[in-house]
Amino acid sequence: MNYKVLAADMDGTLLNDERQLSERTKAAIVNWVASGRLFIPNTGRPLCAMGKVSELFEKDMPFIVYNGAMAVMHKSKEVLFSITLSPALVPEIYLLGEERQVPVIIWSKEKLYANKACQAVTLYEKATDAPAKIIDSMAELKQLADEGVTKMLWIDYPERVKIHHTDMQAHFKDRVNCHPSKPELFEFVETSASKALALEKVGDLLGFKREETAAVGDGYNDFSMLKYAGFSIAMGNAPQDIKDECDYVTLTNNEDGVAAWIESRLIT
Repeated sequence: MNYKVLAADMDGTLLNDERQLSERTKAAIVNWVASGRLFIPNTGRPLCAMGKVSELFEKDMPFIVYNGAMAVMHKSKEVLFSITLSPALVPEIYLLGEERQVPVIIWSKEKLYANKACQAVTLYEKATDAPAKIIDSMAELKQLADEGVTKMLWIDYPERVKIHHTDMQAHFKDRVNCHPSKPELFEFVETSASKALALEKVGDLLGFKREETAAVGDGYNDFSMLKYAGFSIAMGNAPQDIKDECDYVTLTNNEDGVAAWIESRLIT
């Protein structure tokens, strides 16, 4: 199959463990687009943290961000769609995080907020290239909820994130979509938001079909996208159960696994 679209996760997929985009991967992405195909980053990151990929493209490209809660054209900043959390869920997620004594992160209108200043929040600020405003009151939190919260997340040790996942799945049931995006990050988005649904919506808007789409990822938040795509590619560093569900396993993110797959497709 001559796939017209490649959707790719960022952290652990396009980026190596140093959170860098290698020269080989940059060249592969540029060559993929130059061949007339579409490359769509599909990530939990906000748009403001997409500079490493954004700078590769001269023409306007669709970026899926916030784990599928928003799709936006990266140059014009035209929002293709945006899904925000129910205002009633925002304080509930916030207070549960406070009870568990974890740093709570909120993204609203491309701005970063946190419940407290700490080392974990500082590291997150550096990773996303965005300064965090500390929330002063529940009134401020309510205002953010009413204006629209795209995504919330908790930061914790990986072993505790696993516990949060089990507990919050049971607590919220089908009221919110919650999952780990990295070993230390546990994220919450609206139930109608997922990487798969976002990819489907962008396809409807831009005119490409599911069977024309390949997708590559390494984490559980990528699973819906991988199941949706016409061809699914697991990174070599992905968990085994994700590899087992995919059509192909490429090299790890430190071995330029995305570039290796792209190069193999452009040769044929």
